[in-house]
Amino acid sequence: MNKQQQFELMLDGNKRRLTAIARSYAAEDDRQDLYQEMLLQIWQSLARFEGRSVLDTWIYRVALNTAISYRRKTAVRTRRVKVLSDVPEPQPAGSRNQGGPVRELQILDEFIGTLNKVDRAVFLLYLEDIGAKQMSEITGLTENNIGVKISRIKKAFVAKYLGA
Repeated sequence: MNKQQQFELMLDGNKRRLTAIARSYAAEDDRQDLYQEMLLQIWQSLARFEGRSVLDTWIYRVALNTAISYRRKTAVRTRRVKVLSDVPEPQPAGSRNQGGPVRELQILDEFIGTLNKVDRAVFLLYLEDIGAKQMSEITGLTENNIGVKISRIKKAFVAKYLGA
């Protein structure tokens, strides 16, 4: 199998995960740019994959590191440009109370945006049904620490959105 075929196979199995990372680390208008940057970094690094971990774990790590770097660069750029982010966008009457998948994604995006980079990475892995052992390999945290973080993240979500 050549590099191009390997890359396409990898992309098929990880597209959803890469999209989730892009959604979590970039503003809506920058998501496609971040997604392309992750693909470029994975493509350029593919020859250096040594097989010491599962390919999907390695891909996730490359994508996550790319996203964190991208977010840092974007934050620096944003600080240089005055943005009126405190002005709320007009909302149609009753739109706050609308349910459904779109609203649920908005709530999830909002919550993920409040997490620090480590908690965000752990939570994204959790949402992907990645086990604690593989999370540990990706993040470098212990499995026990992963469990504690997930528990705290869940409690924070419940407290913020369910008022419990």
